Amino acid sequence: MSKSFNMIEKIIKDELVEIYLQPIVSIRTKKIYAFEALTRCTFENEIIDPDTLFKLANEQKLSFELDEMTRKKAIRDFYDYYQKDNDLILFLNVESTLINDMNFIKDDNSFVKVIEELKIPFINFVLEIKEDEIKNEKSLKLFVSFYKKLGFSIALDDFGTGSSTFDRINLIRPNIIKIDKSLFDDIENNQINKQIVKSISKMCHNIGIRVLAEGVEEQCSVLIALKSGINLFQGYYFSKPLNEMSLQVKENILEQIVNVGNNFRIKTIKTIKNKRETIQEYNIIALGLINKIIDIDLCMNIMKIEVIRNKEIEAIYLIDEETSKQIHNTAIIEKLNVHFKSSKHGDEHYLKEYYYVTRESINGIFLSHKYISYATGSICKTFAKKFNKNDKSYILCIDIVLEKR
Repeated sequence: MSKSFNMIEKIIKDELVEIYLQPIVSIRTKKIYAFEALTRCTFENEIIDPDTLFKLANEQKLSFELDEMTRKKAIRDFYDYYQKDNDLILFLNVESTLINDMNFIKDDNSFVKVIEELKIPFINFVLEIKEDEIKNEKSLKLFVSFYKKLGFSIALDDFGTGSSTFDRINLIRPNIIKIDKSLFDDIENNQINKQIVKSISKMCHNIGIRVLAEGVEEQCSVLIALKSGINLFQGYYFSKPLNEMSLQVKENILEQIVNVGNNFRIKTIKTIKNKRETIQEYNIIALGLINKIIDIDLCMNIMKIEVIRNKEIEAIYLIDEETSKQIHNTAIIEKLNVHFKSSKHGDEHYLKEYYYVTRESINGIFLSHKYISYATGSICKTFAKKFNKNDKSYILCIDIVLEKR
């Protein structure tokens, strides 16, 4: 019998693990929404990290026993918190190997019985799974169906990284998606991660799935996530995992929640004010250009000169408001992407937001969200303005550089 088998067997038998609970907070409700149960183990004065612990258990065919023991212990530790707040939820991790091997439902020694004995509703529990590690789709579907019928919620963990796939959302129909912490690393300066987070959040809200930002460590990450419509947060910014939560720690977490909520409100108001000022600034640039246009047929040179003169402008193009067709080729000074072809004379723009929003808006003005330019890779915004010249209506579009890459 191997040493590792004896070690894992003793850890399971004597329950030589500690359960740490990491708070999951809701900014909207200004409270601790849930805890995630995390396993910590020290055996004969040696710390064994959770990945190693469960890997050894899997090698010794003791994954189910270790998984069940840690879940039971977590549920019992959670009970004291639940008694003080019946709305609290506990997130429990499920080993992927158990689902792959269809080894997750056993009548004996089930953690479900512990929940029933403590008289905690199943709706107070979320089972976390890493779907990208589960290859057996039949078993995965059975697992989800079985526990959902009991009343458990299902969360997809570490979504947006590894080999996680969107088709699994349709298979699992999760209640919660936890966006992986790697997408929040330096998100303030990473436009790609910012857009991925925003897209996942929007998709989830549209199909009725709650979104949780996992592993947030800085306030800027929280603020960006809030702007993307995310309300649930877990990470060191609010609290590290705790083996016991004191009243003082709880008060500190609640203070952090209130502070970040206030800062988000201040930042949002400032953003609205800045947007108004930006529109006014861009409107002045557009008006200056429009005033220089005497003859539409001869305005290409004016647009070229303006692009060369103004380093903030990446491109200028003109659209016939009635037909949505472009007049003249796009005036563009720089094109680093050799595969990109700018729009040309006669191209249609009727499906472009800057066209139909500008056309239908009362003030005839449009300002886009930030985007990465196909032509240069710079971060840009498009400003569009409707104007009349010789009894005909046009839309002037200006791509403005916010940050060069």
